Amino acid sequence: MNRHRSVCVALGAVLVLACASAALAATVTPPPGTPDLAAMALQASDLAPGAAAGQQGYVTPPTGFTAEYQGGFKTALTPDGISYYSISDFVAIAPSAVTVSAFFADETKLFRSKAGHKLLDRAIIAAAGKKTQLKARDIKYGDVGGIGVGQSSFLETIGLSIKRVSVHEDVVLFQQGTVYGFLTMAAKPGSKIPLSDADSLANAIDTHINSVLGSTGSTGPTGTT
Repeated sequence: MNRHRSVCVALGAVLVLACASAALAATVTPPPGTPDLAAMALQASDLAPGAAAGQQGYVTPPTGFTAEYQGGFKTALTPDGISYYSISDFVAIAPSAVTVSAFFADETKLFRSKAGHKLLDRAIIAAAGKKTQLKARDIKYGDVGGIGVGQSSFLETIGLSIKRVSVHEDVVLFQQGTVYGFLTMAAKPGSKIPLSDADSLANAIDTHINSVLGSTGSTGPTGTT
């Protein structure tokens, strides 16, 4: 594996793992009555034609949540012509919006705190492998803040730079009632991600969430409809 590919894999994989349930990602069957989370996730129609699906399916949800769905695409192209190494998303539903709010707060703290960055540094460096010679000083974080998705949102930019190789990724976390959304977008080496792409795709997921919940009740079968 060359250095370009290894740093891409490291950044993309670790940020997917940062979504708490991904560490326990095993195919599971959601409880009866669960809204269609697959329909809430990012769809091929949200991307330019030709997007290749990556790992997709229901996974073990975080504590307190009813179900979670992992979506994702590889070698994806957005409608504005930007090419991505990978785009991954998670959609999780809980019985209560309070549960989602607490989880969103914890995840946001991870991405915006120095302690959280140190944890991510260690994970990214380990995933990249010794051959890349990646150091913590090569990893940079940018706190963009909210981007107007759902009821609450947070965007973090992460960049790796090793010698002549640079890789960037955007991470979007957001809450929409009893649903938590998590989106990661890894650019190809040397490319940067326009804010409009993160905003557009996160809002596409939010639109799908509202569409599904609108047909099952304001909070879905897991809560008062």
